[in-house]
Parts: sequence; structure tokens; C-alpha cells
Amino acid sequence: DQSELIHKAVHKVTSALIEGAILVVLVLFLFLGNIRSAVIVAITLPLSILLSFIIMNALGMSSNLMSLSGLAIGIGMMVDASIVMVDNINRHIGENLHEQGNRTVMQIVSAATREVARPIIFAITIIMIVFLPIFSFTGMEGKMFKPLAIAITLALGSSLLLALTLVPVLSSLLLTLNDVESE
Repeated sequence: DQSELIHKAVHKVTSALIEGAILVVLVLFLFLGNIRSAVIVAITLPLSILLSFIIMNALGMSSNLMSLSGLAIGIGMMVDASIVMVDNINRHIGENLHEQGNRTVMQIVSAATREVARPIIFAITIIMIVFLPIFSFTGMEGKMFKPLAIAITLALGSSLLLALTLVPVLSSLLLTLNDVESE
């Protein structure tokens, strides 16, 4: 009976997933230099994982040791697109403040989003393509490694979707709230 060993391994991988997420959030707060930006990016991490689980469930996949390992491996990659998006939005906001322009926050965020959307899509797609050969595995290696590749691919796809939709919306809301508070 290997059930005790499997439960311990799943618990260990789950702990690594949580610890990795906490470390990523701490690094975000340290290096982004902007609390609002770090919060926006940090929000996308658990939502990407949740969305991945929802899609995996819809596909009939279980959350097994390898799929959880895939998510643990992909933690750092999941925030890349959101970091690029938030950073570009902040840059556009800063430039607009110095120019004394009359563009609205929504216009600024929309322009910043359009500017980096294609490069973000290309970058995440390239990372996802790296896992395509694993999908061709058959037999025992297919049973072992396909869940890992699927989980990482779904997590990256989810993070891309959130970076292109949720991050600009949250940025607009937080910046609009900040403008109202400063008036």
C-alpha cells in the first residue's frame, strides 16, 4: 500500500507550491517598488492557479502529484506577463504626469496594454511551445509527464489571460481611486 507515501508526497508538493507563491509575492513587493503594482501582480498568481484547476477539472484531469508539481514549477513564470503589463502601465502613467496631458486613466491604460500585448503573447506562447514534445509522450512517461506539461501550459495560459484583461482593469481602478483621493 503506497497511499501513505503518495499522501506525503502530495503534501510536500502542495507545501512547495504555497512556499513558492509566498516567495514570489515577497520578491514582487521588494523589486517592483510600488505596493499597488505588487498587489495587482500578486492577485494574478492565485487566480491563475484557480483558473488552471477549473480548466483541469473541466477537462476531467485530477490534481495529482505531477500536475501540482507543474504548478509549483510554473509559479515564477505565471507572474511574468503581469509584471511586464503593470510596469508598462506605470511607465505610461508617469510619462503622462510629466507631459501634463489630458488623457484619461482608461486611455493611458488602454494604450499601455496595446503596446505590450503582442510581445507578452509571443513570450508566453514560446514558453508554452517548449512543452509540446511532452504531449507526444505515450506509455508510462506519458502518464507521468503529461499532467505536468498540461498544468504548466494551463497556468501560463491563465496568467496570460489575466495579464491582458484583469491587470489593466485593476490598474485602471486603482489609479482612478488614487486620482479621486488626491483631489
